[in-house]
Amino acid sequence: TNLVAYQIEKYKRFAYPFSTFILTIIGVAVSSKKVRGGIGAQLGAGMIISFGYILFMQFSSQFAIGGSLKPMLAVWLPNIIFTVVAFAMYKMAPK
Repeated sequence: TNLVAYQIEKYKRFAYPFSTFILTIIGVAVSSKKVRGGIGAQLGAGMIISFGYILFMQFSSQFAIGGSLKPMLAVWLPNIIFTVVAFAMYKMAPK
């Protein structure tokens, strides 16, 4: 199990830079909507999505440590899912 933790850390070092781009696209899509009364809801939505990504990354890492998922899949699964979400939100965002 110790080897799995090192593999997860290795894959996270490659996956986290991609998450920066993914979460930036989501942030652009969320912030493109103009809302009367301030930007509080947009900031809140952006923070919830970011925390959701971090939480999902931690859950999937624990599944890899437990042996349910392969370490590479566990680390890249949040990026894959949030990439789909990012492109869907970008397509629905007002231009």
